[in-house]
Amino acid sequence: MDNGIKMAKNLLKLSIEEKEHFFDSFDMIQTDCDGVLWLLGDPFEGVERSIRALRTNGKRVVFVSNNSVRTMEDYRAKLYKLTDHTVDDEDIIHPAKIVVQYLRERKIGDGLCYVIGSSNFKNCLREAGVQVLDGPDQPVPESVREVSAVINDGQPVKAVIVDFDYNMNNIKLLRAQLYLRHDALFIAGAMDTVLPLGPRMRLIGPGCYVDVLQKIADRKPIVLGKPGREMSKMLIQLYAIDNPRRVLFVGDQPEMDVQFGHVSNYQTLLVGTGGVKEEALKQLTTTPSLVPDFYIDSFADLEQIVRDVMVYKARNGHKSGP
Repeated sequence: MDNGIKMAKNLLKLSIEEKEHFFDSFDMIQTDCDGVLWLLGDPFEGVERSIRALRTNGKRVVFVSNNSVRTMEDYRAKLYKLTDHTVDDEDIIHPAKIVVQYLRERKIGDGLCYVIGSSNFKNCLREAGVQVLDGPDQPVPESVREVSAVINDGQPVKAVIVDFDYNMNNIKLLRAQLYLRHDALFIAGAMDTVLPLGPRMRLIGPGCYVDVLQKIADRKPIVLGKPGREMSKMLIQLYAIDNPRRVLFVGDQPEMDVQFGHVSNYQTLLVGTGGVKEEALKQLTTTPSLVPDFYIDSFADLEQIVRDVMVYKARNGHKSGP
């Protein structure tokens, strides 16, 4: 009975006709990486076969991550192994790349920016010509005079940019707060409040720091990581997406990935390899923006979906397409 509550459909439990309709309903897959394609450094078994099956049968696969701690070289190395060495840099997206593009569009690509983030995140900005002001990473003497000299330095900062920082500290938040009082742009990369590294390892994410600054500065950030609307607009423009409903976003975290898909008006698919299993989705029904359209245990299982659909089409003389 239809009670009006949105529920995710398990792809493996669909009829073959429903699987065909699903497969024909999108042209592009945008997928998260950590927790979907790999966990820490190890790819999930079978992921490369699913990517190959999707691409062989006409689907473009784009890799969209919130993790700017990884270098582009690291992404290339991992994705080359999963894509038979045929992935283009333009199909690898993370917040640092989007931040650079946004700064260029706002004509401050070479302006001074105060950046809270990892070394790789800051290096990506520097390589693109952004003037990065950062730190301090070392302790500051516990003196009002000493602290004031560090945080109230009068630098002409054009933007405050916050992403994941291994060496986060209170002084950095205080510096950012003062720059934001002088009309600097407030930009956030990754908005994850929790970083799941395994079943028993969940770390504080950069979204917590953004929340602190948002409250104390009474400023809303421009979010250039998932689930930010500005990031969504930029990806739709970058890939010339005319009909967002023909994009499938795949992720493992409802708060970041599923919500980003809904913000973008994409279809959404949640995989269970990030720790959120199908039975847990029932608890999300009161928040429709966190409920995916579809669920599957792992990205690797998509290979079977593609195989089933291709066999069905061959037997019935169907052609792929909407």
